[in-house]
Amino acid sequence: MSENPSLSPPKPLSNHFQDLYSIIRSTVILVAIFSILWSLASTALLTEWTHSFTLNDDSKSLVIYSPFEWVEIKWSFSILMSMITVIPILSFMVFRFAKPGLYAHESKWLGRVLLINSFVLPLLIFIIWFWFVPEMVNTASSLSEINNITPRYDVAEITKLAIGITWVTIVWVVLFNSLTIFRFTNEEIGIYGWARPRLIIICLGLLILTLPSTFDGLKILISALVILFCDLASKTFPLGGKGE
Repeated sequence: MSENPSLSPPKPLSNHFQDLYSIIRSTVILVAIFSILWSLASTALLTEWTHSFTLNDDSKSLVIYSPFEWVEIKWSFSILMSMITVIPILSFMVFRFAKPGLYAHESKWLGRVLLINSFVLPLLIFIIWFWFVPEMVNTASSLSEINNITPRYDVAEITKLAIGITWVTIVWVVLFNSLTIFRFTNEEIGIYGWARPRLIIICLGLLILTLPSTFDGLKILISALVILFCDLASKTFPLGGKGE
């Protein structure tokens, strides 16, 4: 393969690890900061969100059976929203880290993928919270009506359902993009074969261990389906990413 003059001179491996550590450290700090900021508005946002449930226009249909559980839900929501907020910044840092070692066609492809993700993921989360989950709850409410019985819906469980779907979406997007990026930039070093099983194990464990209790009984199934879909879909992209 011909040399690419756009590639930067090689640096010691320790320098790359230091740069990668800086990205991870900056990401953790940003997530913590934005989590605190989101927590200041999370109660108002979640309250406004519950207004999207019609439930026969009966405000008393929504109740909280475990008030102290709301604290956990509030912080889970804040952390998830913080992660989504940080993703565009993380995408820029990853692109800046990877660009010196990529060929021109790889750099353009990676830039497009990260740019699309920075817009698509927030849009997906917005659709989940303000259309999909409310429609799911409203449909379930209309199907489960019983004469002379007024139903009550645990708003904490509904919120945990939305949080769980959001978390699955985030893991799905991150895993799919990671696998496709590693496949496309594989070249001679064979990074895809090394990274693929590790990414799959990490994401599978994350989903099984961190999905809310609302998904009990379905955690393994949902996790396996997400991993299987990402793995199969990523294989539709070329391995090695040879330039023209």
